This record gives sequence, structure tokens and C-alpha cells, in this order.
Amino acid sequence: MNCINIKSLIILPLLALSILMTGCFENAWDDHAKQDQLLKSNLMEAIGSQAELTTLYSVLQKTGYDKVLETPNSFTVFAPANSAWAGVDTSNTDAMRKLIGTLVVYKSYYTSDDDLYTSIKSINGKNIFYDKNTQTFNGAKITSADLRTANGVIHLTDKIVERRNNICEYLNSKPDYLQSQFINKLNSRVMDMDKSVATGVDGVSGKIKYDTVWKDQNSFFEKYGLNNEDSIYTYVVVENNGFNLLYNKYKKYFTMATEAQTDSTTRFNVCQDFVFKGIVDLTGKDTLVNVDGVKVPVTGELVETYNSSNGRVYVLKESNIRLKDKIKPVIIEGENYSDASDAYFVLARYKRWARGERDVALSCGETQSDTLYRRTTGVRDSIASRTYLINSGLVSNIQNFHIGYKANVNSANYDVYYVAYDDMADHADPTYRNFGVLKLVQKLYISMPGAKPLGYGIVSGTSSNNRGVANNYLGDNTCFVGVGKAGVYERTKLKKWSTVNLTQIVSAPLTTPDADVMSVPQAGTLNMWLCNTARTINASRQGLLFLDYIMLVPRITEE
Repeated sequence: MNCINIKSLIILPLLALSILMTGCFENAWDDHAKQDQLLKSNLMEAIGSQAELTTLYSVLQKTGYDKVLETPNSFTVFAPANSAWAGVDTSNTDAMRKLIGTLVVYKSYYTSDDDLYTSIKSINGKNIFYDKNTQTFNGAKITSADLRTANGVIHLTDKIVERRNNICEYLNSKPDYLQSQFINKLNSRVMDMDKSVATGVDGVSGKIKYDTVWKDQNSFFEKYGLNNEDSIYTYVVVENNGFNLLYNKYKKYFTMATEAQTDSTTRFNVCQDFVFKGIVDLTGKDTLVNVDGVKVPVTGELVETYNSSNGRVYVLKESNIRLKDKIKPVIIEGENYSDASDAYFVLARYKRWARGERDVALSCGETQSDTLYRRTTGVRDSIASRTYLINSGLVSNIQNFHIGYKANVNSANYDVYYVAYDDMADHADPTYRNFGVLKLVQKLYISMPGAKPLGYGIVSGTSSNNRGVANNYLGDNTCFVGVGKAGVYERTKLKKWSTVNLTQIVSAPLTTPDADVMSVPQAGTLNMWLCNTARTINASRQGLLFLDYIMLVPRITEE
């Protein structure tokens, strides 16, 4: 029988464990020593100490970014391993400078920081997005993380973090698309008044002379910041046939003074309909709502997807936006008036029932004759007069008192509505036992886009109060009129009425087929005056005004 040495059975495993543990401690000590050394080094020194980052080190020196990484600021560096540079021409210094600027980020982001996994901005202003599905940063995956240094942190990556174009730069790179062509044509150079320096006065013209500094300007990007790295958008480009489809549908509704203006305005509107806020995924979507509230179909054939530095670009074959979704009703709030005969008499009222919980009323009076009961005897008169007031101590005495409004409209036919609610308790007595019901009759004068604005110009007699409204597109003796009753909240359709010559007191409704249509020949800003003097021109009884809102509804019958 072989004898077994029990002591050796115990000692041998302990010896092996001792050797194993010694090796672990030595490796841990080596790593600890290396980390201590890195913590004493700046980022440039730390990168130079890594054998797998020699190409990055060389490019940093070539582009001048080595000086940046030697400063005491805090940075994060996405450091591509040497293998990631295969096929990259590192001799082009300008190209390398743009590339390196995307690999360096202000502030230290460690893999334990939640902010790292949203989007972060590189030192050149470009955004770096994290894709949780591929676990990549602009296409690059971290292979060795959180190497701490004296002035930041290094993440080794398997690829170069992609420097992406923003949406504006993408459009510049696609000159064949009609959208790109139009937007790029809007580029102009203008004087930068903040940076230009006055150098004297021209002795001939008397104008100030400047040492002029110029800046680039584009009206499309001023409205929609697709060139702004601080804003995130999704933009859709439609191929040229799809662009022309919408252009031909839209054109009649954007008629301007000249053919060139019509063309430019129409193209601008096609381009603007494809701007969406944030990064939007088209997958499985039928329609999206753009930044202007227009429903845009996105079921067309998808040609290309590009992830930009400030969002995403899709290229679709077409998107046939419905005219009813594009040319929409216009609502003008009563309290948002642009001017008035005398704002002192215009009361902006807080009313829970009103749209936006505000309406306006004119503090004035109105005398109406009606079949009323006498208050004292209860006997019904055939005709009796009653003066309705809002505030008897604050009464405007201006004939054709106006409250002015402006609205951007298309070249289209519109139905005109308003809500004008007289909620004064003593203006509405349906029993007719006291004062009866005020008949609320109000006029709306309109001047079309591009025409002379409304003003006062017709004078009747010698009284300065007898003022007429001039430059109304329907002439001096026709305007839109709304008729309602106190105590009734309803949307009223305005129709054309004739008015008495010179005084412009309402006379009778028109009976022509277009009596309820406002025809706008040119797109632009409409000027409107809501006016009183609807029933009388007696001093201090010029007519009340109420308005919650005006609604202009386009007559669109085609898709």
C-alpha cells in the first residue's frame, strides 16, 4: 500500500494559491501604478504613453490640438486605436483638424454618467449621439473606458467617431435636389452692424462711413435653425417630382404682386413643410405634424436616411400634403388688436367662457328702438327706445370707432365668422318686460394685402365725429356685417351689407351669390377694422363693440 503524505496534500494547494495570489497582486499593483502615473499626466502625455494610440498622438500634434489637451481644462477624448485609422489620409491637415475637433469634448464624461448616453457636444460644436441599439457613439464603440488623467478622461474606441454634417451642410452637399437649390439661393451677405466700425462721415452724402464686416444670412435658416448645432431637427427632402407636385398644388394660393415673388413664396412654403422638431423616426408612421402644425404624409418610398450632427434627414420619393391641411383657418383673438381709435375705451376682459379666457369690449353706448314693455305700467308699446351702455361713466363718442386687426392669409376665398358675445345682464331681457334685447350689429372693414391700409377719409356734414372709413376693398358703401343678440354665445357668419352714403350706417344685406365670400387676390397681411356706428350716429350713442375672436375659413374643395 502506498502511503499518502497528508501534509503535502495541504501544502501543495496552499503553495499554488500563494503563487496565484502573488501574481494577481502584482498585476493589480502594476495597473494601480499605471493609473497613478496617468493621474499625474495631462491628456496629451497619457495618449503618448499608449502604444495603441500612436497615430492619434501624431495627428494631434499635426493639427495643434496637442496644445489644447495640455491645458488645465477638463476634457473627454474619444481615442481611436491605430487600427481605426486604416485608409484615412492623415496628411490633409484641414480635414484632420475637423475630424479631431469631433473627438474632443469639453468636460469629463465617465461611463457611469447618464449624460454620456444622450448626446454631448464636441469642442468644434458638433453633437455626438449615443445609439443604444449598437452601443456606439456616432458609429464608434468604446473598447477600453475611463482612463483618468490630470485634465480629463480617455475612452479608447474601435473606430473614429464620425464627424457628421449638420442639416444645412447636408443640403449643401446635395445640389441636385430642388429643395437644396432653392434654400441655397437664399444665401446673402449683409453688413454686421455689431462688428462694423464707424470711421467717419462722408462729406458729400453726410452718411456715416464704416469699416464694414460682412456676415452670411439666409432667411430660411433664420426661421428654421437647420444650420444651428444647438437645435435638433428632422428634415425631409422630397425628390424633384415630389417637389413639383406640391409646387403646382400650392402656387395659386400664394399669388403675389409679381410672378417672381409668387414663385419664391411657393417654393419657400414647400421647403418649410418638411421641418420637424427633434429626431423623428418615420418607421410605421402615416403622417407627422411639422413645426407649423401641418399634417405631412410620410408613407412615400424612403430613398435615404442620414444622421446629421443636429438631427436627421430623410429623402422620400414624394409626400402629397393635402391642401386642407396646408391652407388652414385663420383665428385672430379679439384681445390681440393691433391698434384702435382710442385704446383708453377698449376693455380687455377676463371671461372664462372666452377663447383664451379673454375678449374685448368697447365702452360706449347704443340707442335702439324696439317693441318693448314699459317698465312702470307693463303696457306694451309699439315702439320704444332704450339706451344700452357698458359703463355710463366711460363712454366713447367716436363714430366708426375701430379696433384694428392683422392676419396673414392666402390668395383664396374665405368665409368670415366671429364670436361677439354681449354678456351684460341688462342687455338681454327676452321677456321684454324691462328693456328688451340688444341687437348686436357690428361692421368689419377690410383692406387687402398690398393695398392701401384702412383709414378715415369720408366726412359727412360739419361734425368731426362723422368720420367714414376709407380704402375698404368693397368700397365706401359696402362692408361685412355681423348680426346677433345680447345673451347669445354663438359663432356668427358675417355677410356683405350696403351702408348709407357718407354716414356708413348699415342699410341692408346684399343678395348676390358672393355676398358671404371674402375673395383675397394676393397672399400677405390682411388689415381689418371692427367698427361701430352700426345703427345711429347720435352723439354718445355711437354703438357698442364686443369680440372674442374672428375666424377666416378658406374654401378649399380640392385635395
